[in-house]
Amino acid sequence: MVVSLFLASLTVAPSLSLSLSPRTIEPALVHFLANNQTFVPELQKTKSARVLVPGCGRGYALETFSSTFFDSENIVGLEVSETARNACEAYQSENKSKAKCVVEDFFTHGVKNDDDKKYDVIYDCTFLCAIQPTQRHMWAEQMQNLTKKGSRVISLVFPLGDFKGGPPFALSAELVKSLLKNDFDVEELIQVPEDMWARGRPEYLYVFIRK
Repeated sequence: MVVSLFLASLTVAPSLSLSLSPRTIEPALVHFLANNQTFVPELQKTKSARVLVPGCGRGYALETFSSTFFDSENIVGLEVSETARNACEAYQSENKSKAKCVVEDFFTHGVKNDDDKKYDVIYDCTFLCAIQPTQRHMWAEQMQNLTKKGSRVISLVFPLGDFKGGPPFALSAELVKSLLKNDFDVEELIQVPEDMWARGRPEYLYVFIRK
């Protein structure tokens, strides 16, 4: 179900500081997981949902997915340094989450060529906007490599606009759709209401399903 396909033209000055790390989980994700009536209940029944969060930071999303999917030990975050991993694991421990963080490059992260080992959900929030635009096709290829038919990619699209420079680099709903259209169908496009903006600026929550 597509909630909104209208995307206003938004311009954000390149000099404006855009925080990519809120001090809590994105409200739009929490609301979506709590109200989804399709794949979330199905994965909850398995109690072994496999979820990946590249660029997971302190792991707010990891803890949210862990609690949503009954402390599955298959909730994995990727970070680029031991310092980041230690901070993330400390947060998971504080919140009694079984999610884990590993130091690994998303673009070389691999799983066995076995559907049972591929991810059911990949959540991208401020990862796509942080990589170089020339790497976007690699991002899309990895999404295909790491998922199976019926898997979901959830993308929080931010920052919106047409400004130059970065990171963060400007994104749009149309851009994200164009990157994934060969291997994924649109399941939902949600225009996040202002009271749920995680960083004080407009955002969209995109949900794709693997063909």
